[in-house]
Amino acid sequence: MIISHRHKFIFIKTHKTAGSSLEMGLGALCGPDDIISSMETNDDSGIPRNYHGTSFLGRLYAKSKFTRKLINRHSRLVEPWYYEHMPAWRIREQVGEDVWNSYYKFCFERNPWDKVVSYYLWKKHGQDKPLPEFEEYVLTKTHRLPMDGGLYCDDSGDCLVDRIYDFHNLMYEVSSLYKRLGLPFDGRLPREKTDIKLDRKPYQEYYTDKTRDKVAEVFSREIKLLNYTF
Repeated sequence: MIISHRHKFIFIKTHKTAGSSLEMGLGALCGPDDIISSMETNDDSGIPRNYHGTSFLGRLYAKSKFTRKLINRHSRLVEPWYYEHMPAWRIREQVGEDVWNSYYKFCFERNPWDKVVSYYLWKKHGQDKPLPEFEEYVLTKTHRLPMDGGLYCDDSGDCLVDRIYDFHNLMYEVSSLYKRLGLPFDGRLPREKTDIKLDRKPYQEYYTDKTRDKVAEVFSREIKLLNYTF
């Protein structure tokens, strides 16, 4: 998640859409007063900044996972707290209507059937999670699927961002984004969370009729908004 006052944009980070790579690429071009959330792979990079309060509790909250389990991240006790997959509605609350309405707001999105496969493989092989087989995971762990519609839409289903870029045409879309923001782009992005080496099949081959229909049900908002098909 990035709020760039220097370049007047807000980046909503979704799951499995090259968000970490985008965050590192855009973050390197941001100013000292911009807000860039922390993630597990960039804490020592100099990229994350200004994402937590400056009080003792705010600093402790940023460093301690235990403290974050005790106190809700939206609590006033920890002052403004900006986190990795922060929804648009919450960012708008934090920055105020003037900033929200005048900045360029965007995210990236991905075909949900493809995204679910990528997310499952990342959890199982990238994070070594003890997951069940794919079919059982989709049918019984629905609440854990990477449903991102709530990050860029409100409760009524209205889109809150100015543009949703297409992950499936990534480099063209990134080039278009950088041009829109007036930023230099050399045709490359940092490679974050991309080191899983798998002989991956086409995503359609992971599905049965039941799991295909389950994803269609769970991601109905995204499918309707962006006209995705299996």
